[in-house]
Amino acid sequence: MTDQRTVLLHVSDRPDDISRAIGIAHTLHDARPEYSIRIIVNGPAVRGATRDADPLEVPGFASIEICEGGLRGRGIPFDSLQPGVVTTASAAVAIADAQFDGAAYNRV
Repeated sequence: MTDQRTVLLHVSDRPDDISRAIGIAHTLHDARPEYSIRIIVNGPAVRGATRDADPLEVPGFASIEICEGGLRGRGIPFDSLQPGVVTTASAAVAIADAQFDGAAYNRV
């Protein structure tokens, strides 16, 4: 278990839920600026992080991590993601690893 408290915001259903998760991240950061915040995105929601989607305001205090498997499964090239968005090999593995390390999980 790490000393740093981490919150996972899991987004998987709708592309516009990424923006909602960013809003939640702001609320968390305002209340607990010491928390590490990770927004993990998979499933149909991955489309919300592409350059064709509404622009995302990626906060400097949180990461937005898109599942590579979800991108491949939808034929979305990695280089079509918006600036500031990163990928993770597997959302399921990232979430499980973080939870085993003591992260708090929130479904968005």
